[in-house]
Amino acid sequence: MLIGLIYGGKSGEHEVSINSAKGVYSPLCALGHQVVLIGITTEGLWFLQQGNCIHTTIQRDLPLCVVPGKGLYCNNEPIPLDAALAVTHGYGGEDGNLQGLCLLANIPLCGCDTVSSALGMHKDLSSKLFERSGIPTVPSVLLTKKDIERMDMENLKQVLSAKLGPHLFVKPENSGSSLGVQALVNLDNDSLFQAIMEAHRYSERVLIQQLVQDMVEVECGLLDTSDRGLVVAGPGLVIDPAKQKQGFLSYEHKYGQVDTAHLQVPSLLPDELEQTIRTYAKLAFTAIKGEGYARVDFFVTQQKIFLNEINTSPGMTKTSHFPTLMQSLGYSMEQVLQILIDSALKKKVETDAYCYLPPGV
Repeated sequence: MLIGLIYGGKSGEHEVSINSAKGVYSPLCALGHQVVLIGITTEGLWFLQQGNCIHTTIQRDLPLCVVPGKGLYCNNEPIPLDAALAVTHGYGGEDGNLQGLCLLANIPLCGCDTVSSALGMHKDLSSKLFERSGIPTVPSVLLTKKDIERMDMENLKQVLSAKLGPHLFVKPENSGSSLGVQALVNLDNDSLFQAIMEAHRYSERVLIQQLVQDMVEVECGLLDTSDRGLVVAGPGLVIDPAKQKQGFLSYEHKYGQVDTAHLQVPSLLPDELEQTIRTYAKLAFTAIKGEGYARVDFFVTQQKIFLNEINTSPGMTKTSHFPTLMQSLGYSMEQVLQILIDSALKKKVETDAYCYLPPGV
């Protein structure tokens, strides 16, 4: 099959996406697929990539265009993709925009669709759905763009302290990879203002949460299979050597070369607690109408579980946790990718079978 591998993007997670592409390229080739490399620059421009190697910078020689209903074109010639896999993270790649573009262009895309991707990326929206499904989430307050423009810091500090307590966690409402996040202990007006404005650099809306202390982080991987249904891998325990210094799992600790966080599977939590976490992971995936695959992150403290967030385009780098979780269930990266491709093709057939004509036509 001719599979389009889409990576890069106009996102703070651009480099992570390129490394994710490197992580899946060889397995795709090992499956016997012909892989078309599609790089997106930090300006959002799409280019066909030449050769059999994924470079750290996007080649800009062969611009691509997407034609609604017809697919991908280069130099006015169609690229007849059978399916596409987007390992894009963050804005424009994980938030439903790319997913909708591929749908309108008639390109079968692996993983979550427009709706589930958008819900997964916007953490305040997804948390409301999780709560309706009976999943405990971290107490939080959302600041809109207008709220930020009109901030009265002293009043805001009092409101947040009353609702969330004296220790807060500030992050963009629709970003990932721990970009723009900050843990605030012993709150003051200046540190709160700086944290909000840093998060606002990455997102129109800012989410302020209760800082869950004395907790461990665990993660589950989900894969929707044809033979076993929705399987849940994990939970795995996040081991972060530098957690005490930073206060949270930072971008540097996720992807850096020193003190890099890693996953311990099994988590060694009590069996009953692990089973509850797996149940919540399935419920979360279903709540956002998830498809294909995802990773769900939790906080556990004093036998209490809080769902932190769901990631509908989990990292596929050599240090990413989703591949490790899948391996713990016996799924190789080749098996995971083929399941996703088969699912995308099946979904295309089902989608095309629906009626899109007015009555009587």
